[in-house]
Amino acid sequence: MKIGILSDIHGNFHALQAVEEDMTQEQIEKVWCLGDIINYGAFPNECCLWITKNCSQVILGNHELMLLELAEVDSATVNECLIWTKKVIDSEFIKFFKKCSLIQIVKNTTLVHDNPTAPGSATYITDTTTATAYLLKPGTDICFFGHTHISIGYRLSSIGAEVIRKTPFKVNNGRFLINPGSVGQPRDRNPSASYLIYDTKNRSVKTKRVSYNTQAAAKSIIEAGLPPIMAARILKGV
Repeated sequence: MKIGILSDIHGNFHALQAVEEDMTQEQIEKVWCLGDIINYGAFPNECCLWITKNCSQVILGNHELMLLELAEVDSATVNECLIWTKKVIDSEFIKFFKKCSLIQIVKNTTLVHDNPTAPGSATYITDTTTATAYLLKPGTDICFFGHTHISIGYRLSSIGAEVIRKTPFKVNNGRFLINPGSVGQPRDRNPSASYLIYDTKNRSVKTKRVSYNTQAAAKSIIEAGLPPIMAARILKGV
């Protein structure tokens, strides 16, 4: 089975539509979402509706937790976006988020937004040191996580976590910690939307980058009255 793994959409429906088209071409059979569907972008309802209709697994991100007032808002800019999102989001999606979990295990595969050892803490995994700390603890052989907005894979070796530098790569032996990057706001200086294809039959993972109309997405943010910095980040991939 080919599974599309998405994270950090952040209300960017332009990017999500482009990823949907790419997943159709890739013959994706199932979609998992690792959270942060909302905030920053101008289309939270459209993104939420797509997720509820198309994803078999949905994890809460820290922005959903902030929306539900279950986590502290960490900056004035985030709060400005959140106030706007609270005004426009449909109540049905609030109810949906209340039913979602912080972490799920699906056939020896962990799904989490931020950190599998402290789900919901908004703790980042950004280097081999933090990756090793997780990979050395009991858990599933594969963990997919988001939150950093940067696509990366770590494999546990005899010296700790090592960065996987090619795509696709096999996940048939060992322990892995894998991030699909961000659909709606990549932060690796590449504005293209990022997601993963997990082929359970071949036991392989592939990173996909998908170009989309970043100018239109940025314009929609400005027109909605959201902080201009969010438009700039989309254009620059930071």
